[in-house]
Amino acid sequence: MLRAARRRPPPLPAALAAASFASEPRPPPPSTPTPRVVDAAVSRCPSDALALSFFIWCARRPGYFHPPTSFDRVLPAASRLASRVGTAPALLRELQGLGCPIRPQTFLLLLRLYWRGGLYLLVLDLFEQMPLWGFQPNAFARNVILDVLLRTGLFTNAERCFQDNLSPNYLSFAIMLTHLCRAGDWPKARRYFAEMLWQGFLPGAASLAAVFACCSKVGTMSELQRLLSFAHVSGCQLTSAMWTCLIARLCREGRLEDAYRMLAKMVGSGSSPTVITCTPLLKSLLRAGMYGLASKLLGSMASAGCSPDIVVYNVLLDYMAKARRYDDALDIYMQIHGSQIKPDAYTLSSLVQVLQFSSYERLLPRIPSLIQCSDMSYDLVVCNSVLSALCKSGFPTDAIQFYSDMIEKNIRPDSYTYVSLLHSLCQLERVNHAINFYRSTAMRDPESNSYVHATILCILVRQGRNLMALRILREAVRENCALDAVCYTTVLHGLFQARLVEEACSLFDRMKQLGMASNTCTYNVMLRGLCRARNIDAVKQLLTEMEHAGVEMDNISFNTVVVFLIKSRLIDSAGAMVREMRNLGMEPSTKTSLLLPQSVGYQFVLKDNTTTTVESDGSDSSSDLFVCSAS
Repeated sequence: MLRAARRRPPPLPAALAAASFASEPRPPPPSTPTPRVVDAAVSRCPSDALALSFFIWCARRPGYFHPPTSFDRVLPAASRLASRVGTAPALLRELQGLGCPIRPQTFLLLLRLYWRGGLYLLVLDLFEQMPLWGFQPNAFARNVILDVLLRTGLFTNAERCFQDNLSPNYLSFAIMLTHLCRAGDWPKARRYFAEMLWQGFLPGAASLAAVFACCSKVGTMSELQRLLSFAHVSGCQLTSAMWTCLIARLCREGRLEDAYRMLAKMVGSGSSPTVITCTPLLKSLLRAGMYGLASKLLGSMASAGCSPDIVVYNVLLDYMAKARRYDDALDIYMQIHGSQIKPDAYTLSSLVQVLQFSSYERLLPRIPSLIQCSDMSYDLVVCNSVLSALCKSGFPTDAIQFYSDMIEKNIRPDSYTYVSLLHSLCQLERVNHAINFYRSTAMRDPESNSYVHATILCILVRQGRNLMALRILREAVRENCALDAVCYTTVLHGLFQARLVEEACSLFDRMKQLGMASNTCTYNVMLRGLCRARNIDAVKQLLTEMEHAGVEMDNISFNTVVVFLIKSRLIDSAGAMVREMRNLGMEPSTKTSLLLPQSVGYQFVLKDNTTTTVESDGSDSSSDLFVCSAS
């Protein structure tokens, strides 16, 4: 049997073949990625290296550019990868191993990414790798490195980098000016600004504002006026920030009328002043006592739509309180209360001060309820201010209750809190409660300073409980509390008042053994106590110790010793001591002046300090003056 031969179809004509091919479906061309797709892929990628490699691959797609949000999305993965590999060469090898070609665009993208993430050391390392891979940094790369060097404080290296750039662009100058002005280096900022103009670059609003702000703080007034002239000639419109810097500079120089006229000129130029513009002028007017002009400024602010904020009101409240214009200060607070502005902690502190020193101190007990009923934010400083005002104004019960409210709100007290509470308990004659609170809480708090310890000791001494004060002091020493010379001096004063001279001398010796430095006040307390005890040998020894310790005698020291010498009938020594006092520019006290003329033959001592009452042997030691009468 013969098989039937398979016949091939005749070839199609060329035109028909082309039409047939065109009618067949084609595979779609690769689509351009979108930021949403890129962000989703980067977030779900299990490998940090793959995520960064994919990010770089997307950047090479024609017509696609990563938005800033995509850089922020890939930054955590890129940071982890950089932390793992450690160096720029290792990072490049890691990407190359994943098939990512290392091209100039790769370097530029990595520089931008890690510069945005603040990994400045890696940015510098990547920049140094560019020539090793055969690529020359372009203007963008140089500007990134310039910014990194300035951000890290390497100003000398940044200047060298700027000089190595043979063709700096506008952004190069803008970066230098921004950082130099922020650092307050006006001489260098002025030099780069002049070079920028010489190169033909006109500064933008941001650069000119930075230069203007730096010049207004550090430069001279003539330089600031030249900047104004340049802005006028070049057609640059002064921004609100520039006007603000100029007005603030005039205020600092005390040229308030010029500052006020400059504000009017600012309004006339069409630039609207802000609260930041008016605040320094308002503060300066209040400081100078120009309350009428300040009130006029406040009214013009409101009419111009520049409503005062809480900072302005706080400034007004503070200066009115300092000027003792308490009624005006309360009017300002009522304006705050009637507006939609929320008072802050500074407002409350100023209000407390106004109530405390005005005739409205009876309203102070309402402050705690005002705090609790409002959503006003307050901190420990405000609480201490309220607590101190309640205590000093005679509301100890309210102060103690307010302290309890503080503890309930988990506000940790400090030394000033403890001091106010101890004084409040003392006012209520609850000294035993004060002692118990000190022992159980204040003494045990490691943050308590010497102010707290001196307070409880002073309370006990005033109550005449001198031995209890001594016992408390010894307990504080055993607990390694932060004691100072004031604590010891307070107890020494109490012991001498109670005629416990031996205990006082023993405590003074213990004070020296512990290395506690005594001051003039401590020695004066010891001098008074020993002089009252009529112990001339101890007085002489103490004066010698003062001299060896380098503690100079003051007016109190001299008068104490002179009175003691007169009462001890050591008239020669007393006269010599008065002469030494007057040679040092000190004058005898009223008590000394009354006692000395009663001593026969020494009426002239107070009249003529050049008269020699005792032949001096040239000794400068105060203790040697006792020798005169002993012979």
